[in-house]
Amino acid sequence: ELGALRERLRKHEEEAPAWLQRAQAEGWVPRDEHTRATAALQEQARALRERLAQLEATADAKAREATRLQAELAAAVPRAQHEAAEAGLRAEAAALAQRLQELERRHEKTCEEVFRVQRQALFMKSERQAAEDRLGAAQKQLEQAQDEARRLRELHSQAEDATRLVRDRDRKITELSKEVFRLKEALNAHPESGGSPKSPPNTAALQAQVRALEEKLEETETRHSKVVTLYRSHLLYAVQ
Repeated sequence: ELGALRERLRKHEEEAPAWLQRAQAEGWVPRDEHTRATAALQEQARALRERLAQLEATADAKAREATRLQAELAAAVPRAQHEAAEAGLRAEAAALAQRLQELERRHEKTCEEVFRVQRQALFMKSERQAAEDRLGAAQKQLEQAQDEARRLRELHSQAEDATRLVRDRDRKITELSKEVFRLKEALNAHPESGGSPKSPPNTAALQAQVRALEEKLEETETRHSKVVTLYRSHLLYAVQ
């Protein structure tokens, strides 16, 4: 405190008046303001000197007291005992410093171990998260595969139904074709009436039946073609 006060007083006595003189000379502050500032600075300098004198007196008293106590200590404790106590304290201080260094090394090692464990835990956490993500993706793929298998079974069932329908249509077309052929043969084999402009009733009925069968055959073949097309599309989708 004494040294800081001396430095403060030195700067105050050296810098403040010079700054005020320069400020007045260059017209920074009015004359009255300069006078008041100078008086304030002088008052501050006086207070600092008084405080400095008090601190110097206190420091002198403390120095005299320290000298007296050192003399009493030297008289009270033998020099050899004092040196032995000092050596013991130095040895204890060295041992404590060595122990402190050992504790610092152990602390650093513990910190490294904690960091390693934390890094390993973080790595395991990331690995677990990645495994959970892979498991979720696999489960999703499994569900998609199960849905696809279910759709394929449905398509397979539809394809079997379409196959049976195609066989039924083929059988009906074959039967209708045979019936049309038989009726045409019967119609061709029927004797024509030479003088009559109209066909006999049984001939007209046969012709009407042949036309009806031909129309039914054509309709059946059309439906058959649509069924075959649908069946092929189902098979193609199932294969894909």
